[in-house]
Amino acid sequence: MRVLLSLLLTLGLLGGCKKESAPAAPATLQSRIIGRTWLESHEDAQPGSDIRVYRPETSAFPASWPRDGFRFDAGNVFTGYGPSPVDGTATFPGRWQTTGPDRFRITPNAPAGSYSLQLVSLENEVLRVRRLP
Repeated sequence: MRVLLSLLLTLGLLGGCKKESAPAAPATLQSRIIGRTWLESHEDAQPGSDIRVYRPETSAFPASWPRDGFRFDAGNVFTGYGPSPVDGTATFPGRWQTTGPDRFRITPNAPAGSYSLQLVSLENEVLRVRRLP
């Protein structure tokens, strides 16, 4: 009887234990930038570096001439941003596709040539990117 009671008690304790769920997979770098507008942060750039630094458009930038930037959206829609000749921001539509875990191939709709962006890092809302041919 004691054996049966011990067995039931053990099974009851084991059945009442809650299994820990597996931790959620971290979001990929690519998935963390899609659907957001990123503007170049000249203030964070290192002189002489080939790495460009971007922050979300909601950042508190100091007043300046319109900043270069970009946005990746669903359906492989790319929008580039830059200064326009009439004191504003011009948009440059195009398409994007992934070519690796940290790379996007950008194909503008305009006659300009395509190029690649290598995502170097994204930490504390600071995106570092290298432009490649």
